[in-house]
Amino acid sequence: MLLLAVLLLVVIIVIAISVPEEWIPVRQWGLRLESAGAVGIIVFLLAAALATSVGLPRQMVAFTGGLAYGLLPGVALSLLAALCGCHLTVQVSRLLLRRQVERRYPAVIEKLTRLLQHDTFVKVLVLRLQPLGTNLLTNVCIGFTDVSYRKFLLASGVGYIPQMLVFSLIGAGVRVGETTQGLISGVLVLISVFLGLGLYVRHKNRQKNAIVESSR
Repeated sequence: MLLLAVLLLVVIIVIAISVPEEWIPVRQWGLRLESAGAVGIIVFLLAAALATSVGLPRQMVAFTGGLAYGLLPGVALSLLAALCGCHLTVQVSRLLLRRQVERRYPAVIEKLTRLLQHDTFVKVLVLRLQPLGTNLLTNVCIGFTDVSYRKFLLASGVGYIPQMLVFSLIGAGVRVGETTQGLISGVLVLISVFLGLGLYVRHKNRQKNAIVESSR
């Protein structure tokens, strides 16, 4: 996971260094989306929600949001779209796939439910903080369980923020031609990864301590 984070950091730095003329058409496209006003925002939200619901990267949605609307509005709009896409995938999974999967793989669903039943927030948060996580697979699997949906959405929203901030920052940098913003984004990626790893290690240590205490 750390290797993947380093590779992603290299990509971000390369993008940040090569901003000038190559990004002019992209910048113009972003300005067109912004100039559409409320209609452009609605189109962006609908398209981004549908895109993330079928597994397209939420990072690209955040980049587009930052490009078209700037840093903070880009983060807010892309986060809302990603959560809507997340909700859509989970609901489709529950309504169309759950019964068939439960009939064919009851033992697997039982193990998955037990895995996510406790510390749901932390486990989902760790997954969302990783830069190359399986977003679509996570959403589909949640639809097969009865874990707290409120905790799942809350953890997803919190876990999405760092990467939404990173890629919206890159998009905003392209919008105004700021190379420094891309470099800041690379640092934020590493912070996000180490935060996720720290939460995971802390959670595993708590589990070990609980097992030791119960065996006494």
